[in-house]
Amino acid sequence: MTRVCVTALLSMLLSVTSAPAQHMDKTMFLEIETGGNNEQRAVLAVYLRGVLNGLEASNMDLLRQGRARVFCSPPEPALTPEWLIEKLLIYLRRYSAIPNDLSIAVIANNALAEQFPCERQVRN
Repeated sequence: MTRVCVTALLSMLLSVTSAPAQHMDKTMFLEIETGGNNEQRAVLAVYLRGVLNGLEASNMDLLRQGRARVFCSPPEPALTPEWLIEKLLIYLRRYSAIPNDLSIAVIANNALAEQFPCERQVRN
């Protein structure tokens, strides 16, 4: 009986997790970047480090499969959350019609693909 009650309580608590804890959209990114406190900016940096790691892992998997990478990282500087914030702000200014609820990870993917395209090789 105790196990059932604990399971029910945990299920209830986990079901009310807020959406922002699940993904960061354009609106949240801009709010934190323009007016966030130190703790929020630290969370943003960790989140964007995860986005960069995921995009780099995706690129490596595409290479392993013999497919074209989404973007080709510049040799310098190293990709950091601070670097990505700068690139995202430029991209969002250029494309202001991007929906506010679009994931910042999707926006980062598109921004990096546009800014750092890979040379396409045609296979015969």
